[in-house]
Amino acid sequence: MPIARRDVMIGGAAAMMMSGAGRVLAQGSGAAGVPIKLTDSRLLVAGSIGTSPTLPMVIDTGGQFGLIHTDLAQQLKLSRIGYRKLRLSWGHAEYPIYRASGLLLGGRFEVPVLALAGIDRGLGDGAVISLPGRVLTVMDGELDMDAGQWRVHPQGLGDMAGWTRFDKAIVQRGQSEDSRFLYADASINGAPPMRFGLDTGMPPVIRLYRKAAEAAGLWNAAKWAPAAPDGETRVVRAERIELAGAVIERPLVFIKDRPDWNEFENGIIGLPLLRLFNIATSNRDNAVLMKRNRQTMQPDMYNRTGIWIERAGDAIAVGKVGPGSPAEQAGLKPGDRLRGMTFEAFVQRTYDPAGTVLNLTVERDGTSRPLPLTLADYL
Repeated sequence: MPIARRDVMIGGAAAMMMSGAGRVLAQGSGAAGVPIKLTDSRLLVAGSIGTSPTLPMVIDTGGQFGLIHTDLAQQLKLSRIGYRKLRLSWGHAEYPIYRASGLLLGGRFEVPVLALAGIDRGLGDGAVISLPGRVLTVMDGELDMDAGQWRVHPQGLGDMAGWTRFDKAIVQRGQSEDSRFLYADASINGAPPMRFGLDTGMPPVIRLYRKAAEAAGLWNAAKWAPAAPDGETRVVRAERIELAGAVIERPLVFIKDRPDWNEFENGIIGLPLLRLFNIATSNRDNAVLMKRNRQTMQPDMYNRTGIWIERAGDAIAVGKVGPGSPAEQAGLKPGDRLRGMTFEAFVQRTYDPAGTVLNLTVERDGTSRPLPLTLADYL
C-alpha cells in the first residue's frame, strides 16, 4: 500500500526528507527480490540515482541520515537544498544536504526522493552512498543474508512462523522522517533482556553503554583492551549473548561510559552479530522480526598488545594499558615511548595472530631497553 511522505523544514533550511511512496517495478504476484551483498564489513546493495550508472551503496540501519560523497553529488548534479547539523561517528558538524530523485535499488525497487548529506570520505568496500534504515521501512521487507536478497513485500510479510518478533521496534526519533531506527531485545551474560539498536553499518559485534554493561557484569571486567575513540572504549569478552532464540558464545563486547547517540540508551548491535540473522520489517505495525540463518561468526579482531598509542614526534607514546594484557605483563606504562616501527605499522601489527613478536625499544626517564612484545589472545 502506498505510504505518503512529506517534506520537512528544519532549522530554517529546507531539508527534504524521504518523500513519496516507494514502488516495485515489474511486480509479479509475490515479493520483489533486490540483490544484496554481505562482505566482511558492509551490507551492500547496487542502485542508481536518476540516470546515473549503477553504484555500490551501504545499507546502514543505524544511520540517522543518508550519506553521499560530495564529489559524487556534484557529478550527478544533485540539488543542494540546505544544511543540517548531524552527529556522525567522526564528528558533529554541519553538512550540505542534497536531494536525490529516482533512487532505484537492484533495478526493482524505487524510492522517489531521498535526502543525502554530503561527506568527504569513502564509506568502505567501494561504496559511495549510504542508505539509512528508513529505506527499509517504506514497505514490508526481509533481508535474507543467506540468499543475498532483500525481498520487498508490497502486500505485507505474510506468515512468519519460526521468527522472533519484537513489537514497537521500528521507532522514529525526532522530527526527521528519515531518522527511523530498528531495535531488538537481547540478553548479555544472562541479565534481563534489554532493547538495543540494530546497526548494519557498525563494525563491533555489540556496543554497550555503562548501565547495560553494569547489568551484564562487564563494566569492571578484569581484562580489557583499549579502543577508539582515544582509548576510552574497553573491549571485553562476554560469556554469551542471547538474541532471537540463538545463543552466541564468548563474543567480544565494546563498552563505553556514555551513549554516543540518544537513540540508543543501552547500546547497539553491529553487523558482525546481525549477519547471523535474517531481518524482516513489518512496517504496518512497526515490528522487527529475526531468525537465525546459516552465516557463521567472523574471527575475533582486537588489539592483542592491549595498549592505546598516540603520536609523539618520530616515536610512539603509550596512552593506556589494558589490565591483564601483554603490554602490562611487559611492564609498559602510560607515557612510555616506543621505537622500532612507524605508528601506522604498529597499529596494523597489533592485530596479528597470537604469538607474533614485535621487536621494539622502550624509552622511559631518559633510558631505553629492548622490548620484545609478544601478542596474545588474552581476552
